[in-house]
Formats: sequence, structure tokens, C-alpha cells
Amino acid sequence: MAEKKINKARINYFVDLIIAAAFVLTAVSGLVLFFAGSGGYQGGRNPRYLREVLLWSRWTWKALHDWGGIAMAAGVVAHLALHWKWAVCMTRNLLHRRGRTEAARATARSCPVEG
Repeated sequence: MAEKKINKARINYFVDLIIAAAFVLTAVSGLVLFFAGSGGYQGGRNPRYLREVLLWSRWTWKALHDWGGIAMAAGVVAHLALHWKWAVCMTRNLLHRRGRTEAARATARSCPVEG
């Protein structure tokens, strides 16, 4: 049982690490794209077309931004899947809490701590 808990904790850690890294990548690339100005050819009227920003082209930054967002979304889906039982239990407890007496709340089943 202890080994299963350790493995689940390790999996949670790596999923959260992926989400954090993808967030940083998406945030940094989003800021670069925001401050780099508009891109695109615009009929030849854009002097900043194909300009490099911080050593990479605008298209490379956009690809990093897109793939970072996809990785973050996949990590969040994995995170929700890992914590599904806990989320359902908490939602059930919060929805059924209304109308309960204090004694009934004290004896209500608590949700397991996910780790």
C-alpha cells in the first residue's frame, strides 16, 4: 500500500511539473508575441515582417506558444483524472452540506486526501 501511495505521489509531482513548465513556456512566449507587435505580411506594408525576436522568428515563438498550451491542457486533464475521486467527493459534500444539522456534518464522510 505504501509503495502505491509513493508511486501516485511521484506521478502527481511529475504531472504538476509538466503543467508548471508548460505554463512558463506559454506565458513567456505569449509576452514575447504581445510585445513584438503585429506579424504577418500585410500586403508588404509591415516593416517588422520576418523580424527575429530574442534570436527566434515570430513563427517559432508562436509554435512554442501553441505547443506549450497543448502540453498545459493535457497536463490539466491528467491532473483532473488523477484527482477525480477526490473532486467528486468534495463536490458531493459541498452540495449536500446545505440543510444539514451540525451533528450530521460532524459525522459526514470525509474525502480521502490525495497525495
